[in-house]
Amino acid sequence: MSQTYRIRSISVWAQARDDYLSGLTAETVCRRHDLGLSAFRRRARKYGWRRSDEILPPPGEVDRSIYDDVTLDDQVETAQLRFVEALEVGKATEARRWRRLWLELREASDALDAEMFPGMTPMQIQALLAAEAPEDDETEAEALWLAAPPLALKVHQTALEKISSEGQPAGDAATFRNSTRAAP
Repeated sequence: MSQTYRIRSISVWAQARDDYLSGLTAETVCRRHDLGLSAFRRRARKYGWRRSDEILPPPGEVDRSIYDDVTLDDQVETAQLRFVEALEVGKATEARRWRRLWLELREASDALDAEMFPGMTPMQIQALLAAEAPEDDETEAEALWLAAPPLALKVHQTALEKISSEGQPAGDAATFRNSTRAAP
């Protein structure tokens, strides 16, 4: 079945332009605004949306105070989400880089927790932090569901474990792909 022709308002295109010029990839902008990639690229070429034309502030003059409220936990979560996003769109190299950053940040977070709570296991630290967290309206089951990694991440982690344990996947790519799919 073919996709229908989509007409977007000028405000959608203006926001897409701003997002693209602010540094997002064309693919991300198209997903965010439900635009066709070829239509976006055609419009960008027609109207000259080029990042190289943007004037960047000289080094040292960037206001980094906007990042003061970004915690290490936020960084870990962002790296994990970027890893999953790269996996879902099939960008293996990018996914590998995000995974490496995610694991490094998680190790740094664990080391900071161990330093702040000497003699406690990670499970004890989590229990202590959970007890100090403010009560939300969520039920315990909802909280557990929200805390669990997405299914796609579980499937990809299983595939990565299989690759690392075996060295290379057995058989051809289609056989490996079918062996790592989650059962319905």
